[in-house]
Amino acid sequence: MKRATLVGLSLLFITNSGMGQLNRRSMSLDAKMRRMGPEYYFAKPISLIDIPTASILFPGDMKGSLRLYEEGGILASLAVGISTRMMFGASFGADHIIGGQKIQWNRVPGIRLAYRAKEESIKGPALVLGLETQGYGKYWNDRDYPDSLATLTATQHHLDRYTIKSKGVYLVASKNIDSFWNFNIHAGLNYSLERSDKDSDPNFFLGMYLQFTQELAGILEYEAGFNDDRLRTAASRRGYLNAGIRWAFEPSLFLEFDFKNLLYNPNVGRDYTRILRIAYHTTVFN
Repeated sequence: MKRATLVGLSLLFITNSGMGQLNRRSMSLDAKMRRMGPEYYFAKPISLIDIPTASILFPGDMKGSLRLYEEGGILASLAVGISTRMMFGASFGADHIIGGQKIQWNRVPGIRLAYRAKEESIKGPALVLGLETQGYGKYWNDRDYPDSLATLTATQHHLDRYTIKSKGVYLVASKNIDSFWNFNIHAGLNYSLERSDKDSDPNFFLGMYLQFTQELAGILEYEAGFNDDRLRTAASRRGYLNAGIRWAFEPSLFLEFDFKNLLYNPNVGRDYTRILRIAYHTTVFN
């Protein structure tokens, strides 16, 4: 709990510092975009299911979310817009919060730092360079394995990481396509900092977001998993495919139901998993 308190204080400090640095240009842009209403983040999300996008929060805006995942796990996160080009976030959670088993807190909080290097134009996509240390799903460690460390061979070792690795350092491009429905596509490269499994290959990911109505949108994303040979074995070199439905229950409150691992990686332990997410957007400005 001390770690969670420290994260909250850090976010508060960074937010206050960032607000003091807002210039007239950033405030003017923020006011212009705010006239579109909170649903702007429903049309151009800052993340899909597991992958980030090239959208960021505007100065003074905040996003809080809860992710309920397998084995009774809950992940809480908070992100704030620091300037027109910078966003910062932190997250913390645990396995078995729901259920009767002993709660297993994540070892360290996750952080997300995103810098918007290029704005979207008619000809080209928006670009964001970022750092994300939060992985997804269950956090695996030695106590999750029934066998002893002494029985492992020289080529075997237990995982000490999340089921889905964090993105680490990443670059993502996003482009909105105006059509009958609001549609945007996302593509990126990443290099995870989680390398306890001795797999340090770069990775790439793709995603699409299709808004059917003002209240309902569909999500589809794919990760190649090149940096995940411990789970993505020769028998299942298909990567990870996730899909979900996002519902704007209120203009600033989104509910989401997702299906993960639809390509069925047998080493994850099941054909797919289900997660529920709740996200709320607000602002420090009236």
